[in-house]
Amino acid sequence: MKKNRLLLFFIVLAFAKADFTLAQEKENNSRPKIGLVLSGGGAKGLAHIGTLKIIDSLGIKIDHIAGTSMGAIVGSLYASGYTGKQLDSIFKTIDFDKIISDDIPRKSKTFYERRNTERYAVTLPFKDFKVQLPSSLSKGQNIYDLLSRLLAHVKDVEDFNQLPIPFLCIATEITTGEEIVLDSGYLPKAVNASGALPSLFAPVEIDGRLLIDGGVIDNYPIEKLKAKGVDIIIGVDVQDDLKSREELSGALDILSQINNFRTINAMKYKAPKTDVYIAPDINDFTVVSFDLGKEIIEKGEQAGRAKIDELKELATDAYIKPNLKNIIGDSIYLNEINIKGNQNYTRAFVVGRFKVGIPGMVAYTDLNSGIQNLQATDNFAKINYEIINDDNGAVLEIDLVENEVRNYLRLGLHYDELTRSAALLNLSRKKVLFDNDIVSVDFIVGDNLRYNFDYYIDKGRYWSIGLHSEYMRFQKDANAAFIEDAANFGSLGVNSLEVKYRDWTQQVFLQTRLNRSANLMVGTEIKTLNIFTETLITTDPNDDDVTDFTDGTRGSLYGKVLVDSYDNAQFPSTGWKIDGDFHLYLFNSEYKERFKEFSVAQLQIGHARNFGKFTLRGNAHIGITIGDTNDSSMDFFLGGYGSRRINNLIPFYGYDFLSISGGTMMKLLVEADYEVFKKNHIIFSANIANAQDDLFEQNNWFSEARYTGYAIGYGLESFLGPLEIKYSFSPQQDDGQVFVNLGFKF
Repeated sequence: MKKNRLLLFFIVLAFAKADFTLAQEKENNSRPKIGLVLSGGGAKGLAHIGTLKIIDSLGIKIDHIAGTSMGAIVGSLYASGYTGKQLDSIFKTIDFDKIISDDIPRKSKTFYERRNTERYAVTLPFKDFKVQLPSSLSKGQNIYDLLSRLLAHVKDVEDFNQLPIPFLCIATEITTGEEIVLDSGYLPKAVNASGALPSLFAPVEIDGRLLIDGGVIDNYPIEKLKAKGVDIIIGVDVQDDLKSREELSGALDILSQINNFRTINAMKYKAPKTDVYIAPDINDFTVVSFDLGKEIIEKGEQAGRAKIDELKELATDAYIKPNLKNIIGDSIYLNEINIKGNQNYTRAFVVGRFKVGIPGMVAYTDLNSGIQNLQATDNFAKINYEIINDDNGAVLEIDLVENEVRNYLRLGLHYDELTRSAALLNLSRKKVLFDNDIVSVDFIVGDNLRYNFDYYIDKGRYWSIGLHSEYMRFQKDANAAFIEDAANFGSLGVNSLEVKYRDWTQQVFLQTRLNRSANLMVGTEIKTLNIFTETLITTDPNDDDVTDFTDGTRGSLYGKVLVDSYDNAQFPSTGWKIDGDFHLYLFNSEYKERFKEFSVAQLQIGHARNFGKFTLRGNAHIGITIGDTNDSSMDFFLGGYGSRRINNLIPFYGYDFLSISGGTMMKLLVEADYEVFKKNHIIFSANIANAQDDLFEQNNWFSEARYTGYAIGYGLESFLGPLEIKYSFSPQQDDGQVFVNLGFKF
């Protein structure tokens, strides 16, 4: 009896399942297929996300998607499984400035690579004595990396019809003008090509074809969607209208206007073919208004609500688009890394940038960091990669396009109150004698002529070899009483005098990287230092009207340790910086037989911690002279702000340059930085210091601080470097100081 009941149960269950399957097939056959077309429009394409949120809320099931440019980016993510709400959350966290500009995190750069980005405002490649302007403002590498991360869960889908929602996008073959329909291949690369806006992003090569933004030829691919057999089409059009003469205010507006002639005419017959045509009101935005993404997404929602009656008719009963599990940060078992295209760089050079154990579990974030480390070398024009599954895990396939440029012209501008105005012209060349060497020469003109020469053979974690030569000069009015004390002069008979400073330094060094944030250097240095004034005139006929405070050549051995994990060199919000320096002076031509060996050591420790828009920074700096010396030019000189580091000149708020000196010193600095707007900083600073010859023989280093100073100022992060103005004052001084610092320091 029990067996009969059990048999009857399974028979009923089978019939129920069959009825459900037939009903589902009947529903699918009777339900019209709905297609979604998303136009290109740059930042305006963020409105697609708002409309998708409305579509999801109504339970509309999309059967096929076609997109161009930004429509391809949003459409591919939606087709891969993300909901409109998830896309809203993702895009609101993206820093589009960094994505578009190919910004590379500071932690991904070696110290030499940081030097280039934190010293020069403009870098131009040149060949055969001709400057080669880049084909685009951005390589598009960061967009490719972002898409690879966001689409990692469908990395094995080569046929885009097999995505959760079938998808296609449009690109343009730049050499023929041919329209290319991309419905198979590696999805992140296809979407990257569809969004490669000419002049903004570099073309993308796929199967030997050089592709750019599909909007050049078909910005609203409704015909391609109809060819897929859809019955009803929802279209979201975020293209520009034609602008009036008054609205054409720049080159970007004019270029957009030229392109819009064709697209607007095309929409005259494409819009009527759209069953539900949605055109968000986004005329107040531009194709680069990514900073207004929240408002643009809201405009997309408003446009969707305006069509809600038409959209409701397309809703599927009880359909809810499922949320996609967040895959960013997930790991994979990486079995192997395959590399091609590396003609001049070894496999060890490439793989060494990833810092991962192969085979083994690797986080997607670590893979992305490895790509950024490679990108930071500037040795590659493009880094294409795919993750392919095999029987033993996953294989990372890297296809490198090497940068053929070996020569660079770099430019910079700077102003501060010490070295005054300066313009920098740099010439650099890679692979001069070896595959891993570089020579760099800075020519600095302005109020003070200067130069820097560097030759460096980079051996990574092994000991690298370097040569450095520089000439530094400046002149500055100094208090006569300070000079009398610091240089052990008697009464000078004047209140102030102009001090002229000349430094010619040669270094040979060995250097090794402990990691990307830690560096160790040892070397030898020959320094010719001349500090003098022409203010004092004597009656001696043999005098050349110059009074020398020091004029001699010093030789030393030195060592340097630098650990720098700051996220930003000028306005750090997180990280540590430890800078240690030790010089053992072996001779001084000025003193000859009276010279005694002595050492100068410095240690600087800084830390930054971020609390939203507020950052707190602290810095402790200790300097000490070890041994007896009558060479006061090697003392520590405190005061001023804004100049690059010059020997033992230490910045100190509240005092002008060359105002405080001592054979030993301790200084503490605390700063509160409030980022009012993005890259705009209001900074309050306070520092205290002690400086004298026998400071560390006493026990009251800071209990009786001799010097205090404060500053309040404004700082702006710009492509030229930091632009700062600060008002500085001290209770011990009658007058305040205004310090101006414009551009990267050099």
